[in-house]
Amino acid sequence: MRTSWHDLLQIRMGRLYGVSMPAFALAWLLGLAANAIALLICWLLLPGFGITPVGLIVAVILFAVFSAVFSWAVMKLLQDQGSAVVALTGLISTFLALVLTATFTPGLTIDGLGTWVIATVIIWLISVLIWVIPGPWRKVRQERETKD
Repeated sequence: MRTSWHDLLQIRMGRLYGVSMPAFALAWLLGLAANAIALLICWLLLPGFGITPVGLIVAVILFAVFSAVFSWAVMKLLQDQGSAVVALTGLISTFLALVLTATFTPGLTIDGLGTWVIATVIIWLISVLIWVIPGPWRKVRQERETKD
């Protein structure tokens, strides 16, 4: 029998001790991890992108909150436009969340228009990839989409 990623994550997250992590919490934690990875990639690749260790922690939390709010708001505004604007919705909400995160995070600096554009695309791509890679987070996303 082959052990799936979901089984491994559930065991690591406490199922071994009789406590199972809810699927939405697992998806939320993986989203935070994806945001942290995306910000670190931007820091490594973009000379105009600076972040401190404390700034990374604050930025990940703020970005998650702002991204959720803007994704919902932009999707509501553009819901009648069709599926062609879904990618645009993600880019817009990622950019807006990044602007507010940079504004309210003391250890995060983004210099230059090119850095803003490339950082937005990198962060958006990482967030898209987390939903494409097979794993338990896809199940949560699919359940959420079927309810809507």
